[in-house]
Amino acid sequence: MAPDVVDLALLEALANGTQLTTGQADLVRSMASSGRRVELAIAPAGSGKTTAMRTLGAAWTEAGGTVVGLAPSAAAAQALSDQLDVPCDTLAKLTWSLDHPGQAQPEWAAGIGPWSLVIIDEAGMADTLSLDRAIDHVVTRGGSVRLVGDDRQLSAIGAGGVLRDIETEYGACRLTEVVRFHDPAEAAASLALREGRTEALGFYLDHDRVHVGDLASLADQVLDAWSQDRAAGVDALMLAPTRDLVAELNRAAHRSLSLPKGQEPGRQMLLADGNTCTAGDVVITRRNNRRLRVGNQDWVKNGDRWQVLNVARDGSLEVESLRSRRQVRLPVSYVYESVELGYATTIHSAQGITSDTMHGLATGEESRQELYTMLTRGRQANHLYLQVVGDGDAHALAHTDSVYLLTAVDRLERALTHDDAPVSATTELREQDDPVRLLGPAVARYSDALGVAAEHVVGEKVAQRLDESADRMVLWISESPAWPTLRADLLNLAADGHDPVAMLRRIVNIGELGTAHDPAAVLDHRLQLLTQDRASGPLPWLRSIPSRVAEDPVWGPYLQARTARVADLADTVRTAATFARVSPFWLGESRVSPNNRELAQVVGDISVWRAATEVSPDDERPTGPSALSEAGAQHQRGLEARLDQAIGNQAGNWTNVVPTLDPALARDPNRSQMARRLYDLERAGCDVQRLLDHAFAQGPLPDDHAAAALWYRVAGLLSTGEGMPTQTPSRRRTPRPSQPEAVRRPTGNPRRNGPSRGR
Repeated sequence: MAPDVVDLALLEALANGTQLTTGQADLVRSMASSGRRVELAIAPAGSGKTTAMRTLGAAWTEAGGTVVGLAPSAAAAQALSDQLDVPCDTLAKLTWSLDHPGQAQPEWAAGIGPWSLVIIDEAGMADTLSLDRAIDHVVTRGGSVRLVGDDRQLSAIGAGGVLRDIETEYGACRLTEVVRFHDPAEAAASLALREGRTEALGFYLDHDRVHVGDLASLADQVLDAWSQDRAAGVDALMLAPTRDLVAELNRAAHRSLSLPKGQEPGRQMLLADGNTCTAGDVVITRRNNRRLRVGNQDWVKNGDRWQVLNVARDGSLEVESLRSRRQVRLPVSYVYESVELGYATTIHSAQGITSDTMHGLATGEESRQELYTMLTRGRQANHLYLQVVGDGDAHALAHTDSVYLLTAVDRLERALTHDDAPVSATTELREQDDPVRLLGPAVARYSDALGVAAEHVVGEKVAQRLDESADRMVLWISESPAWPTLRADLLNLAADGHDPVAMLRRIVNIGELGTAHDPAAVLDHRLQLLTQDRASGPLPWLRSIPSRVAEDPVWGPYLQARTARVADLADTVRTAATFARVSPFWLGESRVSPNNRELAQVVGDISVWRAATEVSPDDERPTGPSALSEAGAQHQRGLEARLDQAIGNQAGNWTNVVPTLDPALARDPNRSQMARRLYDLERAGCDVQRLLDHAFAQGPLPDDHAAAALWYRVAGLLSTGEGMPTQTPSRRRTPRPSQPEAVRRPTGNPRRNGPSRGR
């Protein structure tokens, strides 16, 4: 396509009041002029992809072509049609038409030819086979295809993951600027959330967006917040992860919308979700029915929301579309089977919906994709109501969280590491020989085999004597989370000729254990201090092979082979990380260079640690979550200290200043990244001290993810022009050695007790 035609379409959009961002304009130019028959655009939630596609469609039409829109669902297809003003339908409609050649094809499908552009929206939610069928048909007929989607949102029910394959093999255009949110800091947090980076939590904790409690009280809080927004004229949305929770929220919302005093409710109708509706209620249809026409070009679709105008005597509903304001009568059979109250909806059903505010109920078992989709619906604010305690039901199934007492932040961090995105067979084959993926299982097999071998060579009687003696020395210690680790360490000492019971008694007698949350962990710490001069295994924090195990004719050779396997994989991972051309993302703005040998070495060692302990690839914390074993925790602390020292050379004096600004920053492992960011701002000529003064004036930082919270405050100030360069970069200011009086923490911090319980 000629560049002047694309420029004309961009000017037309501007004349009609649509100012495209630089990224949107570049996307339009690339997809219009690339010459490729198939091209992919990856667009995060709220990045304005539909606006860009509308301009692309206008340019294609201006050049004499035709445009057709496809989407995985009928509701998404209708939304695309409203934006593009071209024929749009579902992928399933096209594939069904192709599979039934005897049936008449829709006019838009029959017209696909050499001058056609087919835009497939929400491509990440389409299954691979449908995409392949549609693309093959369009390309065979000479047309072009533009796939638009987000591989980090909720995916297809069928086989998926093809977007990542396409990007890996052929590349993709990308939108990186989010324009949906009123607060630029929330836009930045949404991108971090999309990548599964736990630093995103800093924004939500700092802005009191996380509320905790039991499920029943949280449901009441969600309803109250939604009702207040609705009363204020705010377009509010309630979300929940399951249909049952959605039904409960809808039932409560229906009851809360009380009639004026003295007015009797009108005729009611039982719906598919077990709730009842009356005139004035909002309902949602759950099944496509092309025979129920809404005007000349629309029909009733799954996901459409309606307001009930009247409940007829026969149970049918007269409803008005909240989108188009057109009316239709829903027959009683359809109402009973496929209509539900529509005040709340599931997370999956909400993808593609935008509101002013979002109030979402969560159980802590959600995936990263569900959290990302949920927390990107509201323009003004997104609130998460997280279950952290049980409902008091004595008959409910026990959950591991009840034993290990995970905090709200722990649960959210765990959810962000739960990547539920589909992986294609192509990706699996490509990654199956990756040493980074193989090292973790190799370490686990070595450690497990070491424990089994030690117990085998010392004999069943020694192990039984240890188990019986342990609970007599410390009541219920065998129920402690760290007992398996302590037990394995003691049996390994036994395989080296020590008396495990005597060693246990010795470390128990060192000090009291009554106040310990996990007595076994305390004892293992003491044991490591007593035996720290012992040789390590294939990695510094792993146990070595005990002498009696090494002499065993069966276990000795096997564990030696396991040791070599771990060591070889670790060397491969370390070498690749040390000499990689691209620095790892968890290093932040710091960069590995040949001139900084110290940093290159610690990056290699941390890469081995991350692979061996199976830290999520998207976890931006350099060493990931805290290690459970004492030996691992010591090594982890050493790596973090080495990294702080190496990065300190690239962050000026801010490495020393940042920990003094706030006690929470001193405890935050990401403080070095914050120091580097401030150093870069200072070098760019920004008034960093002024930015910090204003940032701390907004209130105390949260206890968790304090560095990220502070950075989002600074980023928000920068977006308004606060602290922007007023001097040349060559005139650097020396950071103040201590926190100035203007930004000292106020006495008392309401956020010290965790996320807010109120709104």
